[in-house]
Amino acid sequence: MKTTKHNDDVFLSQWIDGQISDSEFKDIVGDKDFISYKKIVAGIGVYEQLQKPLDHTFEKIKEKIKSKNKTRSSIKTKNLYPKIALAAAAAIVLFFSLNTLLKTHDIEYVSNFGEQKTVTLLDGSEVIMNAKSQLKYHEKDWKQTREVFLEGEAFFKVAKGKTFTVVTHHGTVTVLGTQFNIISNAGFFDVLCYQGKVKVASNNQVFIIAPNQSIRYNNGVFENKTLNFLHSNPTWMDGESSFRRVPLSQVIMALEKQFNIAFNSSNIDESVLFTGSFNNKNLNIALASVFETVNIKYTILDKKILLSP
Repeated sequence: MKTTKHNDDVFLSQWIDGQISDSEFKDIVGDKDFISYKKIVAGIGVYEQLQKPLDHTFEKIKEKIKSKNKTRSSIKTKNLYPKIALAAAAAIVLFFSLNTLLKTHDIEYVSNFGEQKTVTLLDGSEVIMNAKSQLKYHEKDWKQTREVFLEGEAFFKVAKGKTFTVVTHHGTVTVLGTQFNIISNAGFFDVLCYQGKVKVASNNQVFIIAPNQSIRYNNGVFENKTLNFLHSNPTWMDGESSFRRVPLSQVIMALEKQFNIAFNSSNIDESVLFTGSFNNKNLNIALASVFETVNIKYTILDKKILLSP
């Protein structure tokens, strides 16, 4: 919210009293917040007061309104009390709703461009995040759920214990104690198992994969493959990003995350499948490794790469 806490109370009283219109109040608090405030006839200023005794909140709102309506008749003031009561009662609903929302993702980790970030979870499980990835979990519910939320790519070394679940936009991955890698990007989902067994649930389908197996979702199609891994962990952890029959669009996205650059790829076919790797430390070597392999020309223009057939 853009207004100060004091102004929140004033604007709230003015809105309840009809001194300012819905459109004016919307301009003050913003479209997104107004939708919620409209339903509960209260603002964030009231929510903040709920941590104090409710009767104190009720009296404060009344005092605010009275200070703004000294010239109004006592009948008019009495008529406002039901509205004030509604605001106070509704604010209770807001308190519990926002309290739940704010606890939805207590802990959050974000890796930057070209960065790997290692996170140790509360149970001792270790997560190594690839560049431009995000990991969240509920600290309060951790012991009961062992559940994390992932966007991007990460390698998991899960400590033995209760079921451990990784939630992504494309599906969930459930294990007990194992090691696996997940990629969850726009339109692409890939899970590789290195140790133990992994259950993948996505689009009403369930897959169980063992070491040296992977499950991939690309363009609406699932692929279940058995592979011959040459490494005990993903190669990106050692400075090299490797791909096996991956759409070029995903390779370009990986380059953007590693080197903080943008691509103009409107003139090429991004659905072409790429198998190969690129160095995570040297942009020139990385570009040559990828685009010379698929016979695509590239031109470096400051922080932007122009691709052409």
